[in-house]
Amino acid sequence: MRSVNTVVIPEYSTDMIVKSVQDAYDQTLKRETASKQTALDFYYHNDVDQHIDKWFSSSTLEQIPSFPQRVVPRFARARMMLYKQSPKRMINGEVNEDYSNAAYGLDRKVREFAELAWLTGDMALRTKFNERHQRLEYDIIPFCKKYYIEGESEPFGVSYEVGRDNRYNRMFVFFSEARDGQPGKHFKFTQGGKILSVNDDNISPYENLPISFVSYNTNAYDVVRCAVHLGIAYTEIALATRFAFGQPVISGIDEASQIKLGIDKVMVLGEGADFNFKGTPGNLIQMIEAAKAIANQTAINHHLRIKWDDSGNPASGEALRLMEIENLEARISDIPTWREWEHDRYEVDREVWKAHTGKDLGENYAVDFAEVEFPKSPQEERAELDWKLAKGLMSREDLVRHFNPDISDEDLESKLNKVDESKKVEAEAQKPQGTIERLLNA
Repeated sequence: MRSVNTVVIPEYSTDMIVKSVQDAYDQTLKRETASKQTALDFYYHNDVDQHIDKWFSSSTLEQIPSFPQRVVPRFARARMMLYKQSPKRMINGEVNEDYSNAAYGLDRKVREFAELAWLTGDMALRTKFNERHQRLEYDIIPFCKKYYIEGESEPFGVSYEVGRDNRYNRMFVFFSEARDGQPGKHFKFTQGGKILSVNDDNISPYENLPISFVSYNTNAYDVVRCAVHLGIAYTEIALATRFAFGQPVISGIDEASQIKLGIDKVMVLGEGADFNFKGTPGNLIQMIEAAKAIANQTAINHHLRIKWDDSGNPASGEALRLMEIENLEARISDIPTWREWEHDRYEVDREVWKAHTGKDLGENYAVDFAEVEFPKSPQEERAELDWKLAKGLMSREDLVRHFNPDISDEDLESKLNKVDESKKVEAEAQKPQGTIERLLNA
């Protein structure tokens, strides 16, 4: 028995060996690319019908449309908890507003990037500079080719597709690092190998690659496969619902295809003919439970759980934490990978920003990932806020911003002044008064 890693060499010549190895590599790469593209389709829920329709005949899909399920993005968001809340990004120990403003849409893009990296196993992020708006922007690169120097583990070059030209030829971009006193390269090229210059000498404006990479030692393609199975299952359930009234069957008559059904039509059968409805053998409830079992097992494999209804009393924050303990542990194991990537990405941001503005964002970058918070009851939340106020861990300003994060400084000051005035009036009212004062106040 041969394994999937077995390569059959037809001849012993060096050329044939190299060609066989290359063919095996190309086939593997083609499968990996197809798997990643399928994962992207289901994550963005884009053109997913094609992955379900192929399991049904065209005549079957004349009865109902296929029914793909939007489960992949939900799995990805539930599993990648590290960026559920925006982390604090600090330079020299402080949150740098200039960098926060320069890194346009960073939190939103990084969350999407992290979910895709978990799903597919690896992903790349391009940092670019927007001259018009004078800011950093980011592109997720799902497919890229890395170029290595023998003996090195980090790529010195990378290329990726950027679209098509006016003749519909595929277009690619190439970047390389500066090495041994030679500047890095930057140019475009077509699928046919034609070089298209982006500047006079095709020189990269950066010393290093303007791209950061992250990779896992595995992927979550079983979640994609689960989505395919659920799409097939729910399409079958929709078909069963469609035919719940039964399948009309006629026996003992010729040219049965000419018979038309309908409550406004009269059917006349000849002697010995028989007409009846055959019920579907499947049980809809059992079919739905089987589909749920597929989703549940996939969730368990990724330290997740699925709640299928909202019946019963809502669980407390501590109860939810206990139920999510495996996922919280998985989140902790993700931190080293993403902290290292955050530092790599910041160095890319720093170099791109300096190359276009001449300014240095600064050294000593650090990231503080937010703790996972679970819903609290009003009593639990009030007790926590009272404790923080009493211990000096929260100011009155912090308390107001806790309930209204977007309040302006002016509105905040006005609200606190009103609270102070209200307290002052209340305190005056509670002071003991003499007979004359009570009469005057009355």
